[in-house]
Amino acid sequence: MENVEIVYKSFILTPLAAYDDCMYAAMLIVRKPDGIERATGVLGRFPCAVEARSFAVAYGMCQIDAQRLPEPDWRPAPGPRDVRQAA
Repeated sequence: MENVEIVYKSFILTPLAAYDDCMYAAMLIVRKPDGIERATGVLGRFPCAVEARSFAVAYGMCQIDAQRLPEPDWRPAPGPRDVRQAA
């Protein structure tokens, strides 16, 4: 799927979903009205590319609006290693 650019309040948001170890890592490129671009690191991992990109857009909009940043709704179930460490 091609990258989609979304214009929000004169900023251009380009959400990215990179396939990594059976999950999709959400990332975002933000271009300010003055043309300066910056990219986030990995914002979270999701089971599908659509969810990853949607989260990246929501994250960017919250940053622009200076609102509380969202957290991913989806969290992987703890594996055997996580359960032992929690005990």
